[in-house]
Amino acid sequence: MKEKNTKKGFKFESAKPVGDKFKGAKIAKTFRIDMDVFLWLRTEAERTGIPYQTLLNAKLREAMQAPTLEALVEQKVQEALDRKKAS
Repeated sequence: MKEKNTKKGFKFESAKPVGDKFKGAKIAKTFRIDMDVFLWLRTEAERTGIPYQTLLNAKLREAMQAPTLEALVEQKVQEALDRKKAS
């Protein structure tokens, strides 16, 4: 069976990556947040001079990059074990 959109004899092993074509892309999406969270966000935006949508995106990105709870617990346990071995 012939594959669609492929050239005859094309070798995928020699293909070069095209990069992340969605990097920097924005989408419009409607979602609901609690009023107190929005009021805090708006207050922080006014205080810092950062538009609230930009601030929201930065806070979400910060949360994405934060270590998981499991990783934090593992780190704390390892630190405690290391301290115990050192004493």
